[in-house]
Amino acid sequence: MNKMRPVLFAGGATAFSLLGDQTLYAVLPTYYTELGLLPWHVGILLSANRFVRVFINHWAERFCQLYSPRLLFFLALVGGAALTAVYALVTSFIFLLVARVLWGVCWTFIRQIGLTTVAESSEVANVGRSMGIYSGLSRLGSLTGNFFGALGHDILGFPALLLLFSGLSFLAAPLGVLSRRGLPEKIEESTAGKAVSKAGIRLLLGGFSVGFVGQGAIMSTLGLVMAEALGTGLEVAGVFIGVATLTGALMATRWIADLAAPLMGALSDRWGRRKGAMVFLATGALALTLAAASEMLEIRVLCVLLFFVCATGAHVSLVAEVGARGPRAVASYVTAADLGACTGPIVGWMMPQWELPTMWIFVVGALCYGVTVLVNWWQVD
Repeated sequence: MNKMRPVLFAGGATAFSLLGDQTLYAVLPTYYTELGLLPWHVGILLSANRFVRVFINHWAERFCQLYSPRLLFFLALVGGAALTAVYALVTSFIFLLVARVLWGVCWTFIRQIGLTTVAESSEVANVGRSMGIYSGLSRLGSLTGNFFGALGHDILGFPALLLLFSGLSFLAAPLGVLSRRGLPEKIEESTAGKAVSKAGIRLLLGGFSVGFVGQGAIMSTLGLVMAEALGTGLEVAGVFIGVATLTGALMATRWIADLAAPLMGALSDRWGRRKGAMVFLATGALALTLAAASEMLEIRVLCVLLFFVCATGAHVSLVAEVGARGPRAVASYVTAADLGACTGPIVGWMMPQWELPTMWIFVVGALCYGVTVLVNWWQVD
């Protein structure tokens, strides 16, 4: 069997599943008033899918040991595609909230089975390369949802775009079934790493901070920051560019930065993973501080770009360290990151709710990263 086929199919299926979700992060912050939503509604909607994952990560892993992962993968992918259509067809906050919670359940299984498929189909010596390919393909889905989702919103409109992405996701769902061809019908519990160490407070705090600041507060409020600075958009060489498109382009650089993860990992290996995490976190805190202090949009954009690179480096360093401690540490780290990612949008969107300047979003992020650096510096485990 072609060893790369499951990786490519699983990565492609995951990428298509992310189209609708990532479009919401780019479009909803600038479109929520047309849907009759309030700022705090946006924060809740962009965090609800992450909040539910905090409670079901370990549960999903056990579920995959009892039932066919091929069937679960297909059902999760189909469910995610259907929920993308729901975003286009309903405007009620309650219905959208239910859809976001259900998407969180679907994504938990998509991520769990996707990663397991890559590990099962790869030789031990090539797992890292396979994971890199899978991650890169997944990031293409995020990039497409952020940039082309925002561009498509300005051209086609919100409902038409999401219905289009829903159709693409439905068509790609069979890729999940194909990715499991030739692999075990049930995922057996690994006996390796039974006696492993826990993640520890500093690594859990690191996971929470990476999720809270980058995936949570910053990514969910970039549209707000851009709209406050530019209004509905700007004109370049006689062509008007909508703020949603500009936001999507900036958000897409987050996933482009992730393509440099192998380089970040090499630097972390050279410096030491704990030191590497502190360097990236400290630099990220500095970038956010400069973004908060500057009133020039160009400076803020450059600082945000630097922060994205640092967020990738911090995540790679922390994941490498928890990975060396075993699956229990990885599961705990992922849960901490999900907790941060679901809390971040709520905190970020309380700023406009309380009529505070958007710069406070960057201040809170810088403080969170700074505290994490200090804890990593002082704590011995």
